[in-house]
Amino acid sequence: AAVKDIEDLVAFLAERRIPAVFVESSVSHKNVRALVEGAKAKGQEVRIGGELFSDAMGRAGSYEGTYVGMIDHNVTTIV
Repeated sequence: AAVKDIEDLVAFLAERRIPAVFVESSVSHKNVRALVEGAKAKGQEVRIGGELFSDAMGRAGSYEGTYVGMIDHNVTTIV
């Protein structure tokens, strides 16, 4: 993600006082850390609610590697 994209998302989270985000499994951990740290610098504590699958399923051969397992994982993580 571009720096401007992260800055815009940090502002969005801070302005709306969003307490948690769920991260797509293919998103860079570096970008997620930048998001959390940027929000904290603006006085907004943001937790990582968990990892979700959208563009990619879990590892081949794992429960999350099936469509049903991916959906079950996402619902369980959010709820």
